[in-house]
Amino acid sequence: AEDRILETYINNLSEGAPNAIYGHLQDAGFLYVARMLGGTKLDPTLISALVERWRPETHTFHLPCGECTITLEDVSLQLGLSVDGEVVTGPVLSADWSATCEQLLGKVPNKFKGSRIEMKWLEDNFKTIEASASDVEKEQFARAFILKLIGGLLMPDKSRNLVHLRWLLLLTNLKEAGQLSWGSAVLATLYREMCRATQPEKAKIGGCMLLLQSWAWYRLPFLRPRVDLPYEFPLVIWWNNPARHSGIPTELEDIRLALDQQTEEEFVWMPYADPRIQECIPVKFLANRNIWHVKVPLIVFATVEMHESNRVMRQFGCMQRIPSSPQKLDDLHNIDLRGRLEEDWSSFHQKYIEIWQCRYDYLPTREPFLTLELATSPDYMNWFRHNGKPYLLSALERSRQRRRRRQRRGPINPRSREHVAGRSTSALASHGESIVMQPPSQYGAYFVQPPPTIPYYVPMLPATSMYPVPLTTLTFYPQSAYATPYNYPLMVPQTPPTTFFCRGGSSSQPPTHKKGDVRWATRTQTQSSTKEGDEVGDQHGRAREDEDEDDEESPTQTVRQNPRRARHLPNCDTHSRHR
Repeated sequence: AEDRILETYINNLSEGAPNAIYGHLQDAGFLYVARMLGGTKLDPTLISALVERWRPETHTFHLPCGECTITLEDVSLQLGLSVDGEVVTGPVLSADWSATCEQLLGKVPNKFKGSRIEMKWLEDNFKTIEASASDVEKEQFARAFILKLIGGLLMPDKSRNLVHLRWLLLLTNLKEAGQLSWGSAVLATLYREMCRATQPEKAKIGGCMLLLQSWAWYRLPFLRPRVDLPYEFPLVIWWNNPARHSGIPTELEDIRLALDQQTEEEFVWMPYADPRIQECIPVKFLANRNIWHVKVPLIVFATVEMHESNRVMRQFGCMQRIPSSPQKLDDLHNIDLRGRLEEDWSSFHQKYIEIWQCRYDYLPTREPFLTLELATSPDYMNWFRHNGKPYLLSALERSRQRRRRRQRRGPINPRSREHVAGRSTSALASHGESIVMQPPSQYGAYFVQPPPTIPYYVPMLPATSMYPVPLTTLTFYPQSAYATPYNYPLMVPQTPPTTFFCRGGSSSQPPTHKKGDVRWATRTQTQSSTKEGDEVGDQHGRAREDEDEDDEESPTQTVRQNPRRARHLPNCDTHSRHR
């Protein structure tokens, strides 16, 4: 495939919403998404690799594990936007934009570019507002803040610095704006942008790239940075925290290879079932899960895109069968606002708006699976391999070894790190029991080695219209932490008993001394001369570097004994010489 890196765009908020407008943001449905402050950076290489696997006819990604996509569930939980409401549509033009801005914003831009204004003008003119301001002024400030959210984060276009004023017309009454399905509008815009970006001649992509990137990080753990802090809502802001990126592929060819080499266990079908994530989600976002499953068109002004939920039922904890042929909307893909600003889109798309209004009549068949073997029907994977495109690379290209950054190792003497031991302790360690993790395999994922006699107890969801099964408890013995959508064992990297150091583990966790271990015996023996020890130490250092590059080493291979060596103790207060 051609090495094309798409140009992406994001305009992070420099400051959060003032407390004075919280009530108005809540009325309009933008209170939670207003927490998306600056800090998250886009990864154009990862986004480009995902777009390569996007299929416009089905609105799904094709991966070796099957079809997957961004759904209304992801929009609701990642961004904190309502996905159940009226269609986002209406007039696009105003008879006098200056008068409209004066009324709804209280200020008039110094220049208009058609029906768009500059984002910088909004940032310069709506920085702060006093708590003593009138309610009208607070409403005007809230509208300007929402425009910055829409034009910079949620539905940015490829102009990079402009926002269309058609959104302002929908914010005339903020409480009525809160009855609209803003989440479905964001998803329809993202679908349209990804479909267009699949064309080889395209160099830019718009839409909510933060949603696309966060979706990939939550579901593809071998591509995501590591954040050791509790989850926050909306879930996309979790990535604003300090993160570690060591060991993650960064080149396009390496990300392609990682996606082609992934196994089904390495894809997290239901990341939001993690109890730690459930704890931070407001109850109202989990009250109506049926809206996540509807197979209906998503409409926002001129854009109409199908929500093909029936093709990704495993993301909802249901069995995936061979889906029906996708509804073709190819003619609608060519329709946009260009040259049709006076069009009445509510009348033009009346047929699809009526389907959306009856959206609960279009729920797909949902069959919760009880064992991993029943996650798909017996004929699904064969059908997908024959009709889909599970691999981007050839079999020969997929067989090569993936390049990987050299992993940082723990200290030789763990006592030298005691003063910073608390820094690298994972936040996951405070939750439940830990599970020992083996080093990364050739695919770059962490595989959990569960005790052979202790099962995982998997709670099923209570019986509802969405999951018509009784409350019960099942027992699984998964091979990895992501082997079942209902199982999320808490993983704390520790030093495995068969390796001297565990890659990716915490440097604050000292190795455990085992009686009779010759590796420890050599370290406690009397040291040889300084010159001899330096030579042996250099040889050992080179051997460790060679070992780093041997990524295909079997995890069961016998660990060679460490040679005797002498080390210069540092001239500091952390060590003392025994004479």
